[in-house]
Amino acid sequence: MWIREYGSELISALKYHYVQKRIQKQKIRKYAWIGMGKIPVHRERLFDGKCSILLPDTLTDMEVTDEIVGYRSLQSPQIVKAETNGNVVLTFSLIPKAAAGTEAMDVSGRLRKLRKDMKKKWKQDVYYGTGEVQAGGLKIPWMDLKSFCEKGNIYSFIFLFDINGDIVLGNFYCHFQQYLIWKPVIPKLLATLETK
Repeated sequence: MWIREYGSELISALKYHYVQKRIQKQKIRKYAWIGMGKIPVHRERLFDGKCSILLPDTLTDMEVTDEIVGYRSLQSPQIVKAETNGNVVLTFSLIPKAAAGTEAMDVSGRLRKLRKDMKKKWKQDVYYGTGEVQAGGLKIPWMDLKSFCEKGNIYSFIFLFDINGDIVLGNFYCHFQQYLIWKPVIPKLLATLETK
């Protein structure tokens, strides 16, 4: 009786657990495991070669018109990578190091302040965890959250890192239904970050 009621849920949970363990053990070199499949990766140079990162081949430069429509302002991130359908987006923005009240903070302190400010402003969002990825000698603090918008729920993975005195704000987001597929992949991609 119990097996008939909960058997498929148990099998799904075990499959998910197996995929997560496999992803955690995999290093990204030529391919990234995304969900149940492998996607080729390439090294992308950012900010005139100040740093580079491995990205799935499915993430390419967003078309300018899509970027204008998506961000509806002239202050869109400097680098926007997206899947062709626009369901998965990764952005990188240089932010002023001397932002009010954060001049003396390291990137971890800045992320804590950003999280606190976001919680005050967007009370409806659901904030999950925080953590840190090591990429060589570089610390990359991150946080993730669920946002609500007119098109549905969005999963967002926000991170900060310092390159040669400049602070980079990164934001990965996708439809919330893809959260389980992408959440374990993003820290692995960040771990491939290299600075000049």
